[in-house]
Amino acid sequence: MLFDEKLNLLMNITRTSNSLLARNIALDASFISRLRRGVRTPVENAGYIPAMARYFSSICNSDYQKAALFEAIKNSSSIKPHQSENMETLLLNWLLEKTPDHQDSIDDFLKEVAGFHFKKPAPAAEEAAALNVPGLLKDVEIFYGVEGKRTAVLHFLSLVLQNKTPQTLLLYSNEDMSWMSEDPEYFARWTALMFQILKNGNRIKIIHTINRDFNEMLTGIKGWVPIYMTGAIEPYYCPRTRDGIFRRTLFIAPQTAAVTSSSVRDGIENTVNLLFTRQKALLALQSEFHDFLALCRPLMHIFNPLNQGDYLEILAEFEAEKSDTILKTNTLSHITMPTQLMLRRIEGLPHATAEPLLTYQQKKTSRLLALLENHNFTEMLILPELKTILQGKAVMEFSDMPGGTPAYYTPQEYKEHLANVIRMLKTHKNYHVHIINDNQLDGCMVYVKEGVGVLVGKTTPPSVFFAINESNMTAAFWDYINIHFATEKKDKYDPQQTISRLETIAAQL
Repeated sequence: MLFDEKLNLLMNITRTSNSLLARNIALDASFISRLRRGVRTPVENAGYIPAMARYFSSICNSDYQKAALFEAIKNSSSIKPHQSENMETLLLNWLLEKTPDHQDSIDDFLKEVAGFHFKKPAPAAEEAAALNVPGLLKDVEIFYGVEGKRTAVLHFLSLVLQNKTPQTLLLYSNEDMSWMSEDPEYFARWTALMFQILKNGNRIKIIHTINRDFNEMLTGIKGWVPIYMTGAIEPYYCPRTRDGIFRRTLFIAPQTAAVTSSSVRDGIENTVNLLFTRQKALLALQSEFHDFLALCRPLMHIFNPLNQGDYLEILAEFEAEKSDTILKTNTLSHITMPTQLMLRRIEGLPHATAEPLLTYQQKKTSRLLALLENHNFTEMLILPELKTILQGKAVMEFSDMPGGTPAYYTPQEYKEHLANVIRMLKTHKNYHVHIINDNQLDGCMVYVKEGVGVLVGKTTPPSVFFAINESNMTAAFWDYINIHFATEKKDKYDPQQTISRLETIAAQL
């Protein structure tokens, strides 16, 4: 369990309100609220954790409260509670117990994004897609265990490929997904089939399970990144907590077939997997999926040059939120691009493309200035080599989104943009720039607002842009960017030194 889940459990069991806990441990009620929502995570050696353990141990007196806590600790921790154990010590150890590190999962996810490029399937993938089509199927076919699930899903995808009329597939599974990922050959085959299905004009609505272990959840999403890039997928999540004991899979192609299965916890070895083709059964399963979907929210919006949608509106909405912000890029960011430079670049674009860019540009600067009045905006910049700038090869961030063709700075334009960054550093105390030299996650942007959301993008062509506002993912990315980039730079940060370095670069242009 994560810290916020432990805290929520303790407060629910003891019927403790945010204000009551705040009074007893000398914290602000709003801070308690952020801890409960996962917006804030305790720093190492946080002094309020022992106070929490002391408070909850003093009011957790009834047998049912103790039994519920012991069961939760036993099922979520390496700690094995005993009835004779001191309750305060037990709670303190439980609250202090480290949760699995999210950093590696986020690293892998960002590397997958940064390294992506559109390409034709390899011959091996094409061969994998050439699945032997099943013969005449019954209305219901039964498959057993892990191999049975794999076979059922391959038959399902094969039937979808046979249907030449595009449809929207409905996918959900909170079962253990090792059946898909642990066999590389099978996963390659599954991926090749999915790409072919999308190439044929089909779309996908998928409900992700976010209350499973964060690393497992993000690893699962990472596996979908290449398919997300097509822009043909709508991902959702259900914010309501479920017990995770009984699990369910629903893969539905409304005009063709469906695969369903159920399991208990992670036990998929002996499950029954059912493949339906009867239309009446498909309609019933669709109804079940849509009832569930009505409880869900979009997990992320995905934009690329082939699927631009309303990304400028999403970007403007995100930037209008006032909260501490960190932006890590490997090029000068759109947020500090001078208005006149942007206007000159827009002039050559078609009216339908230029108009929304103009609307965005007119309000971008005022939103940033409003944020800087009371909140910090920190940029972590990876600057290109001087020769790259002088050769006119420094790419503009997400410049291929409006027209599909990447744009590059002239040396004079780059100098103009640098001058604006320097001016902002000199005039706004809440604006900070850290220059990163190690090229970590080169080509990847992370733009995160504490407690609001995160935008993850690939800044080099072809660009891709993930907009996420799920609270646990936002908190994880906020912690990640602080740990990997911002925190280690804060103690050494000297704005004047940064200004001098940027002025030196500008003088050489």
